[in-house]
Amino acid sequence: VMASIQVEDTLKRISQQKGVEGYIISDESGNVLRTTFTDESEKEMVDKLAQDLPALATRASSAVRDLDPTNQMRFVRLQTRKKELMISKDTGFVMMVVQGSVQG
Repeated sequence: VMASIQVEDTLKRISQQKGVEGYIISDESGNVLRTTFTDESEKEMVDKLAQDLPALATRASSAVRDLDPTNQMRFVRLQTRKKELMISKDTGFVMMVVQGSVQG
């Protein structure tokens, strides 16, 4: 119960960060476990990210281990012209935070 409360608090804190549009939590196979994107028009984006990004996180994690077996990837940050994605992989799941891109 305590861990569940901590997870909820962390997700709430992430959602309230400036620029955060929402998050997606999927399993490693790309099945969406939880998301803040609930609008029907966002479903295609959510499904696509959940399908594609776990593989990217796995490859990045492997690259970090190949460079230094004692090191571990914490997250990957991917910035496009329109969005910024932060992808964190853990055992059994992947968390993706979507932010509006910082124009600079």
